[in-house]
Amino acid sequence: MVTVQVRDFDAAVAWYRDVLGLSVLSLEPDEFCMLVPPGSTGPALALATDHPDRITPRPGIGWAPILVVEDFDATVAELRQQGVSFDAEEEGTDEGYRLVRVLDPEGNAIGITA
Repeated sequence: MVTVQVRDFDAAVAWYRDVLGLSVLSLEPDEFCMLVPPGSTGPALALATDHPDRITPRPGIGWAPILVVEDFDATVAELRQQGVSFDAEEEGTDEGYRLVRVLDPEGNAIGITA
């Protein structure tokens, strides 16, 4: 599980839940949230506000969680339809994988692959 320190907790929870489609596994309002991808039983990502000193001025430096989805094309199309920001075009097709990175509301890159 990866924990992401966030500034705007409610906006982050809403984005990961409503845009990426993760389910809330547990929630401590304004402090900590564990999220799980559809079809999974264990947490994949946590959002927290307990260490604001760990938030860098440049979001997403040095880490990028990657979420595995069942239907890559449908997921990417849905994210584009919702107006999600992508940080680059799809990569990896020449190497046998497919990957895009989207930006969360705080500018952190989140990988999407199949």
